[in-house]
Amino acid sequence: MSSGMCVRCGGRIIALQKETVAREKARQLSDQMSYPVIYRMLKGIVVCGVCLDALPLIGHDICQRCGRDRKWQASIGSEGLCRDCVHGEDGQILVANRSLLRYEKGEKDLLGLFKYRGDERLASYYGTLLAVTVQRYYRSMGFTCITTVPLHPQRLRERGFNQVDLLARHLGAAIKIPVRSLLRRTKDTPKLSKQRGRVSRQESMREAFAWGEQSIPSASTVLLIDDIYTTGATLRSCARTIREHLGPSCEIYSLTIYR
Repeated sequence: MSSGMCVRCGGRIIALQKETVAREKARQLSDQMSYPVIYRMLKGIVVCGVCLDALPLIGHDICQRCGRDRKWQASIGSEGLCRDCVHGEDGQILVANRSLLRYEKGEKDLLGLFKYRGDERLASYYGTLLAVTVQRYYRSMGFTCITTVPLHPQRLRERGFNQVDLLARHLGAAIKIPVRSLLRRTKDTPKLSKQRGRVSRQESMREAFAWGEQSIPSASTVLLIDDIYTTGATLRSCARTIREHLGPSCEIYSLTIYR
């Protein structure tokens, strides 16, 4: 029995094969309380069993601040932080980041299709992965709202849409948390992939965002989402702007597909 086409490989989804893999992955990603929810999400995601099994999931041994997998950096110390977070700036501006997948070659190609073509099936796919990540790491958090990293108006006109807004829409519906546009982008920065080194990325993102029009309580817990965490410069810049507006009683956590 088949149930649609896989958004990753284009092959048919074989329901029985998919269910077996979904159960195994749900056990890998969950505890006893979250297993049923994660299993249902993985069972419903529009990928075949082979592609689901091949997802480069981040392991359990991670940096407790940025979510980096020890597989990518062995120097996570006894305090639970990677080298970059130990020596990084901004302290607890961003309380923590969590991601589900390692950003490997095949993942870069698929994300590129979503970012620049806006395939709605991929929005649903990635939105479900974000919902799984919330269940894995943030299930007990009482978030006030979800917000996104905005595009500069010029970049938005060129692309026609903000892919992260599509993700937020799917995630908000899945976990029943409202989405709020808290920020606007005031600086048209070069693509981070074209900038060399952490310092240049941090400088390019300085004062790149301003507060938007919406109002939320100062003692809010905000879930900030983006597609990728690389150096964290973009997410920290967003978090800094939110904190400057709402004050120190606000807490900001981030969530990305890839790390």
